[in-house]
Amino acid sequence: MNIQVLFSVVFLLLTEHFSWAGHPIEETKVCPVGGEKFNVTGTLSCTTAGQIRTMSMRPATSCEFVTRLPVCPENGLPVYQEFTQEQVAKLEIFLKTPQFQNLKSLPPWQRAYGVSQHLGESGTAIAFHLLNGALWYEGEEFLKSERAVDRFLIEAKSEVGRASERDKPFLQAIIAYVLVTSKRPNEAEVWLKKVSQSVEGSDYLKQYLSAIRACQNDIDREGCGPLDNFDYVKPSLPPIE
Repeated sequence: MNIQVLFSVVFLLLTEHFSWAGHPIEETKVCPVGGEKFNVTGTLSCTTAGQIRTMSMRPATSCEFVTRLPVCPENGLPVYQEFTQEQVAKLEIFLKTPQFQNLKSLPPWQRAYGVSQHLGESGTAIAFHLLNGALWYEGEEFLKSERAVDRFLIEAKSEVGRASERDKPFLQAIIAYVLVTSKRPNEAEVWLKKVSQSVEGSDYLKQYLSAIRACQNDIDREGCGPLDNFDYVKPSLPPIE
């Protein structure tokens, strides 16, 4: 898993490639703790559909069927990366603790973040990736958890500090969206103002900012949920004279 490739450039909305392809294949995984073998769904190819995204900035792809986060069926360990031998040794002990048993009550992406914390990965791109996954794939359940949202904000702010100048405004906009959906208007306004200072030259970002602001007064209305489509309207080209 290349976190930099997947999530450092995930906010660069520069392509309009719509060549859809993707066929499911069955893959066998081996749990790093216990050696259990289990099957997941993979693909030989996957295309991101240009600028088609949800309000949480989750991209539309041609491989929505894939297993994005394998979880060992027997012990419940989310296999979010290739663990080192040292990490496996720590996990063998951790999985027997009451702390991990408590984590098992959480959805997989949030549980994976709890595991990453135990492995000392807080404040890294991996930690942000996991909580961004919770936002994208556990949507409403994630946003209902005040603790999960608080941790997301901490990790997202760290990610903003690592981001390129092109990525940064989109990350700031996602932070603002999460704060709006969490009904924290004062904090949201701080981040919306940051985004508004960077919209010049990006019609996509301007429209996304407007969509977030439209949800401020009634986040429960249709079109404001994390899996609702963000309806970007591509500006028409000027006529050729």
